[in-house]
Amino acid sequence: MIPRELQVVVIAFGLICSGCRQQNKAAFSAAEQNDPAVVELSQQNESSRPVDAMKKNQDEDTIKPTVIAYYFHPTIRCIACITVEAVAAETIEKAFREQLADGRLMWVRINLDDNGGEEYGKQFDVSGSALVIAKLDDGNNMQYKKLTKVWGLLSQPQALSEYVEREIREYLNQ
Repeated sequence: MIPRELQVVVIAFGLICSGCRQQNKAAFSAAEQNDPAVVELSQQNESSRPVDAMKKNQDEDTIKPTVIAYYFHPTIRCIACITVEAVAAETIEKAFREQLADGRLMWVRINLDDNGGEEYGKQFDVSGSALVIAKLDDGNNMQYKKLTKVWGLLSQPQALSEYVEREIREYLNQ
């Protein structure tokens, strides 16, 4: 017989995870279909940018694009959402130390429930936990990609890490 406290925990965990699964239904579906989910977003004005992703090169009078890895999440998350964030953070911090230091890469966590978080989510068509790679090309156009395959790689942390690293490298090398 399962103790009542454990039953309550199991039910609560199931409800929280089903909420994450429901919020990420499109991501799970896209991952199953191997949909790359690459989108071009035309920015309307300076204030509509999630993060000013153009950095001035200190040695020259040129602007270099910055790649931004966003992790969107609600306040309450399941173990799957927490795992994706943890693996992505570890991968980014280890594999891209130099790029983080010189500003070519930024790692940004955005709580969709915080003030302004929902607006960021709308710009990337995100309503639940999601990992998104973005690059502002010329000051007016942003290319971004939702890394939907992360959900299918949850049980394979090494493969998940390699996927995240490969996708970020692709954007850095563009």
